Amino acid sequence: MTLPVVIKMHEEETPVSRANRLSSANGFASFRRFLEMTSIRLPGLSAGNEECIAKLAKWSGVDPVLLAKYASRTLSRQGTWRIGEATFGKESRRGSRFRYCPLCVVEDVDADNGRQVSRPYVRPAWMCRAVLTCSDHRRPIVEFPFAGRQENDFCQFVASNLDRIRAQASEPCGDISTEMDDYIATRIRGVSAEPYLDRFEAFVAIDLCDHLGRFFKTHALGGPFVPDEIRGASPREIGFHLARKGEQAIRDAVASVVLKKRPNGTEKFLFGTLGRWLRSNAARKEFTELVELFQDIAECNQPYGPGEVCFVPVRRRRLHSVITAEAEYGLYHKRVIELLKEANLIEDATIARGRIFFDAEKAQPILLAATLTLTSQEARAELGVTEFVLVQLLNSGLIPRVEGRTDSRVYSRIRRVDVRELQQNVFQHVTVQESGDDTLSLATVCRVTVRDTSEILRTVINGGLRKVTIAPHQDRRIDNLRFDRLETFEYFLQPAQTIGDVEGSKVLKQRDAAEYLSVKATTVPYLMKLGLLDTIEVANPVNRRKQLVVTRASLDNFKREYVAVFEIALQYDTHTNVILEAFRVAGIEPIYDKCGSSVSRFFRRRDIDDVFLTLPKRRKRIRKRAAPRPA
Repeated sequence: MTLPVVIKMHEEETPVSRANRLSSANGFASFRRFLEMTSIRLPGLSAGNEECIAKLAKWSGVDPVLLAKYASRTLSRQGTWRIGEATFGKESRRGSRFRYCPLCVVEDVDADNGRQVSRPYVRPAWMCRAVLTCSDHRRPIVEFPFAGRQENDFCQFVASNLDRIRAQASEPCGDISTEMDDYIATRIRGVSAEPYLDRFEAFVAIDLCDHLGRFFKTHALGGPFVPDEIRGASPREIGFHLARKGEQAIRDAVASVVLKKRPNGTEKFLFGTLGRWLRSNAARKEFTELVELFQDIAECNQPYGPGEVCFVPVRRRRLHSVITAEAEYGLYHKRVIELLKEANLIEDATIARGRIFFDAEKAQPILLAATLTLTSQEARAELGVTEFVLVQLLNSGLIPRVEGRTDSRVYSRIRRVDVRELQQNVFQHVTVQESGDDTLSLATVCRVTVRDTSEILRTVINGGLRKVTIAPHQDRRIDNLRFDRLETFEYFLQPAQTIGDVEGSKVLKQRDAAEYLSVKATTVPYLMKLGLLDTIEVANPVNRRKQLVVTRASLDNFKREYVAVFEIALQYDTHTNVILEAFRVAGIEPIYDKCGSSVSRFFRRRDIDDVFLTLPKRRKRIRKRAAPRPA
C-alpha cells in the first residue's frame, strides 16, 4: 500500500531523492527513521537493489523501472560505476557531500507543488563530480559536506540552509562554458549527441578531453586547432572542442605539437601527462581504441623502432631519423643524408641529424642497396686493379672507407654503390673510341710520371686530362683506360712554377700566412675559400705537386681592411667572447660567424672605428698564501 501523501515523481530524479522527499511529505521525523520503518537499506536503494526498489515502489506507488533508472551501480573492481546510461570512474563519485545548483533548488522550493520541505529533489547529474556546472542555469555546482545525522537527507538540508542557498543563487556569475557538462548530462540521459566521443565510455571521453586540453595548453597550441575565443576556457573545454571533431582532428593537432617539438632521434617525446594517463590504462579494454590512435600518431611522427615502447610495444617502424638509420644500416650519417636528398625523402638537411626524419619504408630499398658490399677480390675484378692499387684508392678517399671494429681488428667494407660511383666519376670524362698507337696504359703513366694511380684518376675526374679513351668493346674498367702521350707528358712533366719562381709577387705558404696574420692555422684556408685572399697555384719544389700559396699583397690588404677579434680583446683586456657579444649588442657582426671555434673571426675596421666599448676588465684571481704550519 502507498503512504497517505503521494508526491510527483520527476523524470530525472535519483531513487534516494524520491525516498527522501516521500519521507518529508509524510511527516517522518527524519529520513533515517523512514528507512528504518520501511525496512529499506540506503546503500541498496542508492545502488538500485531490486528488493529495495520494490519496497520503495510499494510505498510510493511508482513504477520500479522508473525508480531504478538513475540508481548509482558499482560495475568493477576498478571503481567504475554507472548512473543512467553513463559509466564513470571512482573519482567522479559524489562522496560524503551534497551537490546542487542553488538556482534549481530555489526554483523547486518556490514551486507550488506539495509541502515546501518535500519540493527540492536531486538531479542525476549532481551525483557525478565530473559535472561542474548546471546545464540549465550555467552556474557552478555547489558542494557541501554531510553534517551529522542529516546524511543523505537533502530535503532537511535545504530546509535548514534555505537562506544560505538563496544567497548563493543571487551571487553574480560570469559567462561559463558548459559544453562539456551538457555533454555529460546527455550521456547520463542516454542521448547520443557526439558520434566520436560516444564510442567510448563516459569516463574515458571525459578524461580524454581533460588530458587533451592540458596537453594543448602546455604546448600553447593555437589556431587553427584552438580558436581565440576559447583559449581562456578550462582545459577540458578546449579538449572537448577538438575531440568532438573526431579522430582526424585529434591526429592533426597532436601531430603538429610533436613535429614542433621534433625530439632528437635518440630521445622520444612521451606526451607528458597525456602519455602517462594512456600508459597507465593501456591494458584496459575501454582504452584500446585510444591507445592505438596515439600509438599510431607516435609511430608516424617519431622514429620508433620495433620493440620500443611508447604506449605499447612498436610492431614495425614507420619513421627513421638519420641517427637511427645510421645505427640500423651501418652507414655514415653523411652518406645517409646524401642518399636521401637524392631521393627527395628529406627537405632540410641543415638541422641536427637526430631531427631529420624520413619515411622508413620508402628509404629501406635505398639504404639497403647502399649497404651491399663487395669483397676485396670482387672490387678488384670490378675495377680492374691490383690489391695494392685498391688500398691506394681507399686511402685516398676515392672509394669511401666504412670502418668498424671487432675487438682490436680494423677492417674495410667496400660498397658496390661506391665502386659504381667511382666508375661513373671517371668514365664521364672518358671518350669511347679506338685508341691510337700514341697512347699509354694507366700502369705506364704511373711509372713514367712517378704518380700514384689515385692521383692520376683524380686528375681525370677533375678534368685535367681530356684525351682519355676506352675501346668500344671493352668493359668500364680502370686498366682499360688509354691516355694521350703528349697531353700526359705536358700535364705531369712540364717544368712547373715553384714558390721561388713566382714573378712579380711575393707569396707565402698557407701555414706561413697564418703566422703572418697571427691567426689559427685553419683560418687561412677558410679565408681562401671565401675569396678574401689572393692565391697562386705553384709546384712544391720537393715533391713537384701542385699547391695553393697566398700573395703577401693580399695579406697586407686584408690586414688593412679587417682586424681580428683577439686583437680587440687584447686592447680591452678581456675575452674574445665578451667582445663578440658586446659588438652584437651594438649591432655589429663579424664578417663571418658560423665557422667553428678553430677559425679566427674578424671585424671590418670601418665598422668599429667609431665604437668604444665600456667593458669590465677581467678580474685576476689572487691565490691566498697558505698560513705557515705551526712548528
